[in-house]
Amino acid sequence: MKQVYDLIESINDKVMEYLKRTGLVPSSIAISPGSYRRLLEITAWEERIGNLIIGCRQLKEIETPFGKLSVIIDELLANTAVEVV
Repeated sequence: MKQVYDLIESINDKVMEYLKRTGLVPSSIAISPGSYRRLLEITAWEERIGNLIIGCRQLKEIETPFGKLSVIIDELLANTAVEVV
């Protein structure tokens, strides 16, 4: 069976690792431009907006089980990289 990369699971895992390591909930998460686009697509689907269209609203924060995190687009990150800030 082929493994599928799950961006939301990766974000939640990184937040959990940060929480365990520091005892604090992070305030921001840095993702690559490609991951940001995927996050927009997921959000559009969850909100039943339909297909992603040019000019849709900007995604400034994401809701996680640990609270809301600000989203930062980091052009130097690899396509599937997620960094907690």
